[in-house]
Amino acid sequence: MKNTFELDIITPTDTFSFSKVEYLRAPSTKGLFGVMKGHISSIIALDIGEIKIVENNQEKLFATSGGFADISDNKVVLIVETAEDYNSIDISRAQESLDRALKHLNETDSDIKRSMDAIKRAKNRISISKKS
Repeated sequence: MKNTFELDIITPTDTFSFSKVEYLRAPSTKGLFGVMKGHISSIIALDIGEIKIVENNQEKLFATSGGFADISDNKVVLIVETAEDYNSIDISRAQESLDRALKHLNETDSDIKRSMDAIKRAKNRISISKKS
């Protein structure tokens, strides 16, 4: 297809490559952004949220916990801390993470920002795992 671009999602432990992406939507620290072929070159900070990829008219969803997007010359590279395909998210493990973070939040000596980030990550994973 002529209206496509390449996408690599790189984590410390894995790489996901897509060769004919029609559309990408990802969470930046300023809100969601979308990419189609011909997007202006950019480097964008990513936040916790959902990565949506449309390839061959099919959606693929990933949960991410942040990183950076490098957009250039009809290629996008996402360098992220984590990227989990929605089909592979363990809902019970995500729920346990949420419960632990909520418990930590209620402790007087807890790191509130760390607890809130953990809650946000767990809720994101649970939400994305329920999509089909």
